[in-house]
Amino acid sequence: MRIKAIFNKSDKRQKLFRKFIKQTFPQMITEKDPEMFFVVGGDGAILHAHKKYGKTGLPFFGKGMGTANFIMNNFENNFEIITGLLNDTIKPTVIQTEKIDIIIKQKDSKKKIFKSAINDIVIGNGIMDYHSLVINSERGAFDKFNYRGAGICVSTALGSTAYNVNNKGNVLPIDLDAWSFTSIVGDRDVHDIMKPQKITIKIESERQTPILFIDGTATAIPLSKGDKVTLEKTDEKFEIAFIDPKVFFAKRMKLIQQKR
Repeated sequence: MRIKAIFNKSDKRQKLFRKFIKQTFPQMITEKDPEMFFVVGGDGAILHAHKKYGKTGLPFFGKGMGTANFIMNNFENNFEIITGLLNDTIKPTVIQTEKIDIIIKQKDSKKKIFKSAINDIVIGNGIMDYHSLVINSERGAFDKFNYRGAGICVSTALGSTAYNVNNKGNVLPIDLDAWSFTSIVGDRDVHDIMKPQKITIKIESERQTPILFIDGTATAIPLSKGDKVTLEKTDEKFEIAFIDPKVFFAKRMKLIQQKR
């Protein structure tokens, strides 16, 4: 298998491992036509790698060197694992998860901004902020819904174990074609599970302006009154590769049990 290694050069924890790859598997540094991305770091490294390479449709294999390493592979026998991946003697299991297409139309601009999320989108800023949003949805769950509060979070099944779960949102089965929609310190308590659909969120805040966060802090876009954010279902999938997917599912189950 042709594999492209992706590092965060500013992360000192990766220095020795980056040197090891450069000396032992230099083709992973120079690979121009990969079949899979080998991402080194923590969970955030996958989110940043998707931001840059998500449109390729290739799977992402994480080597955990962060703190939580929730969606990463954790192993110490680096030479054996990487040799096996390159020689196809180790065939990782690829899990497909849903993504969210995001269209941002800013009031004072004729252009639209197109993004996608693999984890979640959050509209808000500080916990003490107070924003006004008008929400509509294709299937009628929201119809000119006037919401006021610190913000909202819409997450995919994969992202339902990230910000969403700490916001008391529902943890979704990884293969479920659904979104979790939760309010953040709002005038009304919203905890919905909905089919992926077109959702429009218009910013009506007068004084405080919210920020659109995509996949945590991987992307942050300031919003103003009159701006509109549209979420849509996409046929594109996010593919994440595991040596042993049972470890990943066990982590999810443990987290669910802790949050009950």
